[in-house]
Amino acid sequence: MASVEKNGRVRKLRRERRGNYFFRILLVPLIIGIVYLGVKISMPIIEQQKIEPKQAIADYNATAMESKPIATDEPNPYQAKFRDKVNEIIKNSIEDENIIQSTVKEWKPTATSQTGEHIVQYSFQSNDFYEMEEAVSNAISLTKKDFSVWHLGRGYDDQSVKMFVATTDLTYKYVVHLHWVENEGWLPILVQEVKELSY
Repeated sequence: MASVEKNGRVRKLRRERRGNYFFRILLVPLIIGIVYLGVKISMPIIEQQKIEPKQAIADYNATAMESKPIATDEPNPYQAKFRDKVNEIIKNSIEDENIIQSTVKEWKPTATSQTGEHIVQYSFQSNDFYEMEEAVSNAISLTKKDFSVWHLGRGYDDQSVKMFVATTDLTYKYVVHLHWVENEGWLPILVQEVKELSY
């Protein structure tokens, strides 16, 4: 009778072990699957938060909004000098469906601290780039914190550039044409609002 009890205990122990074994086999992949799906679902959300800029409404520069246009009988000498080039740029881009609107105003050069012979510096850390941003800020009437530069490219000659910018909320996109005026600074000569920034 002792052997029967012993066999009963052994069978019971084997049954418990077998149950635990199958339970472990099913539970481990289930947990791994849940963790995998959790990571798979949350990663796009995390990546989207990294990529998308913070949504902000562009705050127009108060000084630009309050400034009064200067009424003069004589044309701006800066704009008169570049009128032919601006007309040529507009004429060449008239069939471009990406351009929403071209704007020419009576801008003046942005003050510069640079002296001597000017060579365009395309580095994002240069003083030249900082002054280009100031000129763009004046041309599109936004503060520098309300837009970001996407690309800086060569213009129609050695002393001109095209700056591709967008508002921080990506609502408005512009291509701003700038020309260097010796000892005076960067002069916006044309602003083109575009659908997409293609450079």
